[in-house]
Amino acid sequence: MGTYTKIFLQFPPDQVFWNTSYQFFLYADPDERGYYPIFQSLDAEGFLPGSGIIFVTVVHSQSYVVEAQDDQITKEEVLTVLRRMFGAENVPEPIAFMYPKWSLERWAFGSYSDWPPGTSLEMHQNLRANVGRLYFAGEATSAEYFGFLHGAWFEGQAMGQKVADLVKKATETEEVHYEVLHGTTSEDEYNAANGWQASTFLTYGFE
Repeated sequence: MGTYTKIFLQFPPDQVFWNTSYQFFLYADPDERGYYPIFQSLDAEGFLPGSGIIFVTVVHSQSYVVEAQDDQITKEEVLTVLRRMFGAENVPEPIAFMYPKWSLERWAFGSYSDWPPGTSLEMHQNLRANVGRLYFAGEATSAEYFGFLHGAWFEGQAMGQKVADLVKKATETEEVHYEVLHGTTSEDEYNAANGWQASTFLTYGFE
């Protein structure tokens, strides 16, 4: 599992200190890479204008740090960065502050699936294969888009259709399951049976 943490702060709408015509603000810490680097404003047209909300994203090791520490410590660290960026005199105390701690959730232990190098389509297909009448769908079962929201969307559609067909007795097929795994993925395994629905950038060179 990978971890990707969004930390939200809400400031009084009449004390917004950033230019709301910009969506992103970047911070490069002089000592530590990935230390509260990307801020995004939600106080903008198309989002939540007038909300006074801004959030910062941290990933990988920084996510584990902030999710393990006390909220107050995280809030003070973020405010310190904002005051370096916009001036201490311009950044008031937030009226609301929150962030999820996905890595500590016992049912998740992370915010998205992250397959390590060397994972074959056969290994991935064994995760998404049904167990009897139990079928699985989610971003983790998407061979092409694991880790992304649209992976969950596509897999939900595919498995929903498969279950509907089973209910209507339109098909009796089950998901492929490999009893013996091979070390690499061969060209002919990039197919719908293994969750590979379309030719994408990852199949470049196989055509």
